[in-house]
Amino acid sequence: MNRVLSTISIMMLMVISCGQKEKVVEVPVAVNCPPTSPRGVYAVNLDGKVEICWVANYENDVEGYNVYRGTTSDVLSLIGTVPVETSNPAQYCYDDLDTGNGLHYYYGVSAYDRGGAESDLIIEEIVSGTPRPEGVITLYDAATLPNQSGYDFFPIPTVPNASQAYDAPTTDIFFGISGGTPTIIARRTGVEIQDYGYTDNFDVIGLAPAAGWSPSRTVEAIVNHTYILRLIEADGYHYAKVFVTAVTGSFVTFDWAFQTDPGNPDLAPPAPGRGTGVPRHAQPGSKTVATLLTNRFDDPPIVERVTWTRDSEFEHQTTE
Repeated sequence: MNRVLSTISIMMLMVISCGQKEKVVEVPVAVNCPPTSPRGVYAVNLDGKVEICWVANYENDVEGYNVYRGTTSDVLSLIGTVPVETSNPAQYCYDDLDTGNGLHYYYGVSAYDRGGAESDLIIEEIVSGTPRPEGVITLYDAATLPNQSGYDFFPIPTVPNASQAYDAPTTDIFFGISGGTPTIIARRTGVEIQDYGYTDNFDVIGLAPAAGWSPSRTVEAIVNHTYILRLIEADGYHYAKVFVTAVTGSFVTFDWAFQTDPGNPDLAPPAPGRGTGVPRHAQPGSKTVATLLTNRFDDPPIVERVTWTRDSEFEHQTTE
């Protein structure tokens, strides 16, 4: 429950000397307490940017929110502000456009009031984000159109949604009909794939799992199924996800996302019903968070509240 932190008065006792007598009087002194720290912070990884969202603070003197970013979770610098809107939305968001695919940052949000008092950044509400490219591709049956049946996720090509030959040395996956079954096949050595099962949409799966790869390196192509890939590249493991939107006996169409940051399992889950906020940049500043976040790797969440770091247990599990 929010605390009401509007300006209050406390009474101070002062002793005033008046000749031979002393008189005690009460003098009101204004005190401005900072707002409560914002809650429900999460990061949405998009193509080339990160959207940071949080639950609105309804204290009556809150004027806006400051958004902080850093390369580590313990020192964050101010990158912008979002003013309070008169429509009283349930949540606010800020788009960090000054980033790029594969760049990993930590984010925190504070609230400030009309008197200039600002809330603390609390460790439980520091989140991370890593933008990654995404796209849509249609692959055709390798037996019918072999030169349009394969796809290479990385490095990201100039034309990111262009197919290639199923047997090209760089082909990661290709589409074919096996025994009458539409199938996605991991082509080159170092590519693993698994069927994560039915999902409502492309954005449900946010973190690549550590295990569960198909021993045959093949999966049946099924509409509304999400597939996770782990690909070994020159700089380490990379992760991708595929969401099949259409499949026939001659082609498959799917949405894809690929994490260019090596070893990072974050495949970016936008949260349902996220709001909007119009950012306006503020003067640079910094805030220090005393302790680092604890790494948490549970089942893939709907909203990103998991922080990935390069020395995490997850990376050791997947690179050994």
